[in-house]
Amino acid sequence: MIPRSFVTYSAGRRVRRWFTPIGRRLFGTLVRVETTEPLAALTFDDGPHPVFTSQILDLCEQYQLRATFFLLGQYAIDQRHLVARMVAAGHAIGNHTFSHIRLPQTRRWQRWRELWRTQQVLAPYRVRLFRPPYGGQSYGSRFDAFLFGYEVVGWTCHIEDWLAQPPSQLAARLVEQVRPGSIILLHDRLANPRDPQAADRSNLVSALAMALPELQRTYRFVTVPELLRAGTPVRVPWFRPAL
Repeated sequence: MIPRSFVTYSAGRRVRRWFTPIGRRLFGTLVRVETTEPLAALTFDDGPHPVFTSQILDLCEQYQLRATFFLLGQYAIDQRHLVARMVAAGHAIGNHTFSHIRLPQTRRWQRWRELWRTQQVLAPYRVRLFRPPYGGQSYGSRFDAFLFGYEVVGWTCHIEDWLAQPPSQLAARLVEQVRPGSIILLHDRLANPRDPQAADRSNLVSALAMALPELQRTYRFVTVPELLRAGTPVRVPWFRPAL
């Protein structure tokens, strides 16, 4: 006779095997895509910025690449022409809240208001991507993003571009870290710069101009939705405070 505890344990394992992929699809956070193709996604947070975003869009046009921009509603309102330019050029855009709040430390009604206000600003475009500011996410804020129908996008790697660094150092770090299926975190604007000197994004723009010719010998840069279609999404539990 098989013990009841064993039957219960086995049934529980079957349920977990069945539920885990569904749970990751619904509540996981995208961090990369498994693919054999030499594709990667450049993503930019906190914009748009009237000067630096334009310069980055110029580089994208020059090197014929597409990127993903996670926009703050408070800046997108004043830079609607840049948002329109992004979409017209084939870039993807995503919601990054209205005012760059720390979601885990914020009440639910305020989180909904931040998501909704930015969604209204970007209403002419179908936006289904979301990145939490500072990468901060709680179970509650992840559920809110689910209710709004968003794919939550984290990142595979970053180059700490929120710290003032020489362009050559930023470029070297970028070249070193990109892999097939990578989602790279960058900033075309710093909403709340921890390092005041890094608020000037000129070094990042110069670093991209240095790194892209080398990277494009191997990689093709596409939007996050395009990357998703090229392989198997890797979604993980992503719950961390917004520091």
